[in-house]
Amino acid sequence: MDTLRVITLIIKQLGVPLTTIIAIGSAAAGLWLSLKQYRLKTLSETRLNKAASIEADINLMKLFSELMNTAHARNTYQVSEKAIEMLLQQDTMRALLSAGTNMSLNTLLSQAVISIPVGAASQDAAIAAIATLGKKHEVLLDAAIQGLESLSHIKGDVTDKYILELKQLRNNL
Repeated sequence: MDTLRVITLIIKQLGVPLTTIIAIGSAAAGLWLSLKQYRLKTLSETRLNKAASIEADINLMKLFSELMNTAHARNTYQVSEKAIEMLLQQDTMRALLSAGTNMSLNTLLSQAVISIPVGAASQDAAIAAIATLGKKHEVLLDAAIQGLESLSHIKGDVTDKYILELKQLRNNL
């Protein structure tokens, strides 16, 4: 019975500190694992945000380039398949050759392409939008300046003030 009492006493004296140590160790291990998971999730989220930012920049550049076409008074083109078919018929080709026209096949086929014009108001609005986007998005600033400088020989009355504003903004960065 004495040995039983001694064993019980030893268990009481060692059991409490031992279970406390085990509990603290388990809590520390759990905390360390959760911090590790948090760090990995944070890194993953950072990578995802960077990829989304790059994708947004690419889409912005694509739309910006399309806007440059409007600013340069270029719009869509329509190709008339019927006109091409008619031009490539043997009778039409013989008639053109016998008439003595000096048109090459490329020149002849280009007549089947119909260019849809851009109005002056659309062109001016696109130029203003390019300048605004260049001011708002630093990634577009140099592209906006370059694009507007390319247009200055056509629409200098509209582009010159925007070019100055954008260059001042670039100098202040």
